[in-house]
Amino acid sequence: MADTIKIVYAMMDKIIETHKTQEQLLPLVTYEEPDPAMLQNAGDVYWKPVQQHAPLQQGWDMTGNETDIIEEGCPYIMSTPWNDVVKQRIDKIRDDQFFMRRAEEAGRKIASKQNYEIANAIATQGSLFYRSNDTSAWDFITNAQVKMNERQSYQSERYFTLNDRDTQKFGKDLSARQTINEIPRAVWNSGMLQKQVAQFSVYTGSYLPNLTGGANPGTTVTANVSEKPLGGTVTTATGIVQNFDWRTATIAVTASAGYNIGDKVTFSNGGTPVYAIGLMDKTVTTDPMQFTIVAKPTGTSVTVYPKPIALDDAALSTLEKAYANINTQILNTATMDRVNIDASNQTNLFWDKSAVTVSGGSLPVEMFKEWGGMKVVKDSFVNGQPVYLLYDGDILEKNFRFVIFSWWGVTVNNPSNCGCAVSYT
Repeated sequence: MADTIKIVYAMMDKIIETHKTQEQLLPLVTYEEPDPAMLQNAGDVYWKPVQQHAPLQQGWDMTGNETDIIEEGCPYIMSTPWNDVVKQRIDKIRDDQFFMRRAEEAGRKIASKQNYEIANAIATQGSLFYRSNDTSAWDFITNAQVKMNERQSYQSERYFTLNDRDTQKFGKDLSARQTINEIPRAVWNSGMLQKQVAQFSVYTGSYLPNLTGGANPGTTVTANVSEKPLGGTVTTATGIVQNFDWRTATIAVTASAGYNIGDKVTFSNGGTPVYAIGLMDKTVTTDPMQFTIVAKPTGTSVTVYPKPIALDDAALSTLEKAYANINTQILNTATMDRVNIDASNQTNLFWDKSAVTVSGGSLPVEMFKEWGGMKVVKDSFVNGQPVYLLYDGDILEKNFRFVIFSWWGVTVNNPSNCGCAVSYT
C-alpha cells in the first residue's frame, strides 16, 4: 500500500478529474472568487454594481439637462459548504482503491449538486418563460432568441439546455441540421448537442428541475405600482449606508396564497397586457412582460424579479426612465396572471453567461495543521473554485477520518436575461 500522502493526493486528482467530466453548467456561467477577508466582514454577502443606463437627449444646448448617475447593485450570497465525510476503522482501509472509488463519487456528487443548484436558480429566479408545442427544435429554441433580442438583453455567450424528454423529442431534428465531427463524443463528455442554434449553444441535461404551476389564480393588484431605479444611499446625519437590490419589487395584490415561488406572471390593465420594451431604444414589443415570484411576504403581496419600471410613469425623471423595462404602469385593479399553467412540467433552460454567477469561497484550512493536528490538501476545479480534503486519525479508536468539501454560492444577478421553457403536446 502506498504512503498516506500519496493516497491523499491521488484521491484529490480523482476528485478533480471526475468533477471535470460532470461539471456541465459551471463553465457556462460567470465564476468569481471574492476577497476572503472582505467576505467574512460582510457576513458572506457582497454587493456588485450592475449595468448602468443613460438617457440620450437631442439638441444643441444642453444647459440644465445634466443628469446624475444611478448605479444599481445586486447582492451575491454564499451558501454553506457541501461535504462528504467518511470515518473508517484501520482494518477497512487496506485497499487504496477503496478510497479512489470514493473520491470519484465525491467529485461526481459535488458536480451534480452544482449543476442542480445553478439549474434550479435559473428556473425559479429567471423571469423569461414560454410554453410551446412546437415539434421543430429550431422553432422551439427561437422563441427564447426572440424574447432576449426584443428586450435587447446584453449578450456575451448564450446557452440552451434541453431536458432528457425534450432532447428525445428534438434531438433528431438538431442532429439533422448539420454534421459535425466528434458530436457523439462531445455529447457524452459535456452534454453539448449543437453550436449556434438561434444564437445558442445547445446542451442536454438530466438535472433540470420541474416547474410547479396550475390553473391561473387570477388575483388583482390593489395599488398603482410606481418603481424606480435606486443606487446605494448614505444618510447624512448618521452616515449609515444602505444598498438596494435592483431586481426586487413587492406588489400588493388581493391574495397571494394560490401562487408558488418560481411562478411566472404577467399583468394586464383592463385586459391590455403590460408589454416588455427594448432596454436600449425603448421600442415596445408585442410580448407581455414576464416576472417571476421569488417571495410571498404576506397573504396580500408578492415579491417579483425584475423590478417593473414603466416608461410612462410621470413620477420618473428623464434619467430614471432610461432604466424602464415596461411600456406602462401596472395600475390598481390590474390582473396578475400565472402563465406556467401546467400542474408540473420539466423545464428547459436558456440564459446568457453574464446573467448567472457562481461565487467560490476560499478558506484558511491550512490552520488545521497547526491547531487541529489534521492534514490538509487544497486544490481547484477547472474554473478555479477551491476544493479541500482534510484528514486525521485516532490512535485509541484506530479510526481514520476524512472530509471532502467545497463552498460556493449561486446568484441570478440578471433575471431578465435568463429563464425557462416548457414543451407540451
